[in-house]
Amino acid sequence: MSKKREGIKKASTFIFGILRILIPIIYIKYRFRFDYKTGKGIKRPCLILSNHQTSFDQFAVGVGFKFGINYIASDSIFRHGFISWLMIILSRPIPFSKGSADASAIFKMFSVIKQGGSVGMFVSGNRSFFGEECTIKPGVGKLAKKIGVPIVLVQMRGGYNTKPRWKSKPNKGKMSASVTRVISEEELKTLSADQLENIIKDELYFNEFEWNAKEKIVFRGKQKAEFLERVLFYCPECKSFNCLGSKGNEFFCLLCKMRVQINETGFFEKINNAANCPDTILEWSRIQLEHVKSFNYKEYRDKPLFGDRDVRLSYVIRSKKDEPIGKGEMELYEDKIRICGKDFEVIKIKDMSIQSYNRLIIYNDEGEFTVDMSARGNAVKYMICGYHLRNIVLNLQNNHYGY
Repeated sequence: MSKKREGIKKASTFIFGILRILIPIIYIKYRFRFDYKTGKGIKRPCLILSNHQTSFDQFAVGVGFKFGINYIASDSIFRHGFISWLMIILSRPIPFSKGSADASAIFKMFSVIKQGGSVGMFVSGNRSFFGEECTIKPGVGKLAKKIGVPIVLVQMRGGYNTKPRWKSKPNKGKMSASVTRVISEEELKTLSADQLENIIKDELYFNEFEWNAKEKIVFRGKQKAEFLERVLFYCPECKSFNCLGSKGNEFFCLLCKMRVQINETGFFEKINNAANCPDTILEWSRIQLEHVKSFNYKEYRDKPLFGDRDVRLSYVIRSKKDEPIGKGEMELYEDKIRICGKDFEVIKIKDMSIQSYNRLIIYNDEGEFTVDMSARGNAVKYMICGYHLRNIVLNLQNNHYGY
């Protein structure tokens, strides 16, 4: 059997027990609580599915169970030398490539389950950009039904306002998690793949702003809006792209002087020239997307709509390393994204995603590429506009924009 098709050993309950002793820092730093009563009596083998809000969700979910969990993880985390080796030894993650239908990852999932282990998945494959759970792509119901073990559904709450994926420093608030439903093997047999998929989507959908409008949890911090321009790039007042900035709790337009601030519950308060600004980041993202979809790009075949300087382009050797290609400018045109002099035609792009704060990952026929932007760069605008332009060229109606 080739190395690619080798199975993975189930995660050690003993090692996870040791890690759980060290993990309570998230209880203190993020005021996190898992409702243990909801997970009482759950045993391996099982499939644990959760919504995804923060970079440490795997630890937050893991403390709720008394056994080891093999998490599905992007193969990009396997390119960090000693740290990746240590993580593999301790937690036995299952690498998955977002840019393809990864048969190897599915094989390894079955391998873990056959050993009596448990597999953990954040099924959207994306930490929330705007406070709402990202799109769960079709097929999870079919996969879960085929695996054939109890399905444990976990909901995370408060993570977006505590540690948004665009923000460097956390806010002081509250986070919680609980098991919301367990689908037994007996119930699983009565459900079709489509029915199961709908249940999973309904249970894992979460809107942070809708939730906190009722809970009114206070999230304290002096930099609640800092780096918000990493995900929002459209001004509702002057209708311009790539013109937003932030400082402390304030978010503003560099062109029209629009200014708002984020209050203690995560909602916007208007300060200046902000009549058309919405109350939440999520609503702003929807206005932003509608503008992207209605904008006329035809004038921008020979000149860029927007661009960024000081980006680094690399080619990825899967699960090993990034091979640098060059440094320079990044620009969006009607039919392509030009990066450091290399053109990525939108029609040939298979997939795009964001890693960490503002690293864009592009998959095409040549392989996988990463684009590292400056600290205040916005990779999201290239992903959203790139998907939209690709949908137009290919006449796709799937309304997928990378999140």
